[in-house]
Amino acid sequence: MRAENPVVYDPEFVFYYGVKGAWQIFSHKEAKQVLGDYHSFSNLFIPNLGQNIMGRNLNQSDPPDHKKLRSLVAKVFVPSVISRHAEWIRQQCEEIIEPLLEKGEMDFIHDFAIALPNRVIAQLLGIPAEDHAQVHSWVTTIVTNVKTMEEMQASFAAQQQIANYLDKMIEMRREEPKDDLISHLLASEVNGERLNNEDLLGTVVGMFLAGFETTSSLLGNIAYTFCHHPEVLDHYLEHPEDFDNIINEVLRVLPSAKSMTRVAKHDLELRGQQIKKGDYLNIWLISANHDPEVFPEPDKFDFRRPNHSDSLSFGHGIHYCFGVPLAKMETEIALKVVFSRIRKLRIKEGARIEMTPSTIITGFTRLPVTFSAVGVYQ
Repeated sequence: MRAENPVVYDPEFVFYYGVKGAWQIFSHKEAKQVLGDYHSFSNLFIPNLGQNIMGRNLNQSDPPDHKKLRSLVAKVFVPSVISRHAEWIRQQCEEIIEPLLEKGEMDFIHDFAIALPNRVIAQLLGIPAEDHAQVHSWVTTIVTNVKTMEEMQASFAAQQQIANYLDKMIEMRREEPKDDLISHLLASEVNGERLNNEDLLGTVVGMFLAGFETTSSLLGNIAYTFCHHPEVLDHYLEHPEDFDNIINEVLRVLPSAKSMTRVAKHDLELRGQQIKKGDYLNIWLISANHDPEVFPEPDKFDFRRPNHSDSLSFGHGIHYCFGVPLAKMETEIALKVVFSRIRKLRIKEGARIEMTPSTIITGFTRLPVTFSAVGVYQ
């Protein structure tokens, strides 16, 4: 499709919130253009329904509202705030991996890649440990591919439940602030303005979803890559300073977000196709990241590529993911702990691998692996 129909309309493409029909964008040039041109393409693609809290978050905004929201969130979601939790994250990694060592095998997704990000984003937001499992259950329901009306209703119900729960937490933090992101968001202001209740709730829900799903998928995709390219794992163990290059190549090949959506603000032409105002566009990041015009030998895993900055894995332009510092810090700590304790990571012989059934997320729901336990983390 990228070579023959880089911009093509699919009348049968269905979004989970009921929209049918969308332009499919496969080429890197056009994908980057659509993501970067907020004058022509809107991010307001989810209906702002009362039961759909995902229609009210930072990623569902256009200028000038987007600039105000991002400025408020950016004041609290910065490395200086996030890095204060580094030691706690390391302890969580050790606590999760320790009981798995004796068996010499695990389902990397369920046993580690889900467990860690769920704890971390919940901790950052100030959600009590006893509620982590329930909140994770709601998140899983929300991000799962929706194919039927019953699944859509279940997704809306989960959104409302997590919204009600977090709304109560927000009110508690108004009365008694703590050192967590919800309290910092309540106190954040730009030019005397603060987040209103709707924006605050939508932002908190969006942060939980993005903070969990992005890192969970990334951890699983790294483990899958190391299993298929043991020479890359060996290189990382000998040269941990190449962490960024290795992770960037994993993100290029298997971006946590498989696609992003925009809506045309006006009639325009794109790669010879006539786009109408109100048309939906589905941008395939995973295809753009494999465009040979930008990445020679795109199917080859090469962490020495000189142009990783051209990858669209975290978006492009004003909506570039603000959670990148957290995702990379969490991932770096996790890799240091895990691979100080295990070696010879392999896909379990005869095991069934399951990928996430999603047009949005690139990841796995099942990744059985075997390994050899070694040493003690220092």
